[in-house]
Parts: sequence; structure tokens; C-alpha cells
Amino acid sequence: MKRPTFGASALTLLLLFALSACAGKSSQMQEQTAPSEFEDENAAADGIQRMHPYDFPDTLHTGAHTYIYTIHREADESLPLVEDEEGTCYADNRYTLAIQCDGQTFFNRSFTKATFASYLSKEFLENGLLDGMMLDKSLPGLVFAVSVTLPQSDMVEPLLLHVDNGGGISIERDIRSENDFEEQ
Repeated sequence: MKRPTFGASALTLLLLFALSACAGKSSQMQEQTAPSEFEDENAAADGIQRMHPYDFPDTLHTGAHTYIYTIHREADESLPLVEDEEGTCYADNRYTLAIQCDGQTFFNRSFTKATFASYLSKEFLENGLLDGMMLDKSLPGLVFAVSVTLPQSDMVEPLLLHVDNGGGISIERDIRSENDFEEQ
């Protein structure tokens, strides 16, 4: 009488299941340990934390005009370093905003935290990073929300950068509350 080879087949299936389960855990762990905005796979030997560079292009249609804008961010080694309470050093950022109206460039300017110095508290001027710029679509025109934050915290000083049709700018503190955004 011939014996069935159930044991070998079951062992093979069990081994395949275990390998696939491990592969699933590996990708789950990679998702859980995804790099933050400051971590870099090739961390600098100098120990300075830098935000990843990025480019964000978008289009705004207002009335008869089409605006195409690009926001570029990069860590700028020429700016003073920022140090947090634990002694971690961060490179500050430079943002470049380029805007075209109906195919013609009318605005192209770089911004650093110093651009907004007169609107920042002493703490944010000394210890903050320029870490955000985006078109505020809740406001009419070319208004960009700008944020200066203390590194790795939720402490922020929000600002508004207005760009007029002639390429001029004005800056103001964003004093809207969270309730203002919930109502919109």
C-alpha cells in the first residue's frame, strides 16, 4: 500500500506561507519606518538635519487669466544653522516662487526666513525654520501661506505673502483661527 506524501506537501506549503508572511511584515515595517521630512537615506556625515528638496507646480485660473506657479524648496547651506533644545542642528531652507501669467513670467523670487524677520517673534527668528509655502486657495488672488516653525514641533508662526499683478509683494501675519478654516 502506498502512503500519501501529505507531510512533505504540508511542510512545503507551511514554509511558503511563512516566507510570504515575513515578506509582508518587512514591507509593513518599511511603511512604519518611512523617513520623516528630515531623515535622509544618505545622512550627512556632519550630523546636520536637512529637509528634502522639492518642487511643487500648480495652476490657478482666475477670471480671464491663468497663473502657473512653481514653489521650490531646498536646504541652504549659506544660511545660519538652527539648533533645537536637544542640540540637534538643522539647515534652514530657501524657497523660490516663480509665477507665470498667461505664459509670461512676471514673478521669480527667493525667500528665506530673513525675508519675514519683521513679522517673527525673537524665538522663531532665532530657532525657527522656514518650512512651508503654498497657495492659499481660500483667499482671492495670489496669496501664499508661509510657515516658520520650530523644528520637529507643532509650534508655528503663520504668515501670508501677497503677490500683486505687477510682481510686488506684501506680507502680513495670518491671524485667522482654526475656526475660520472649519467654517469655509
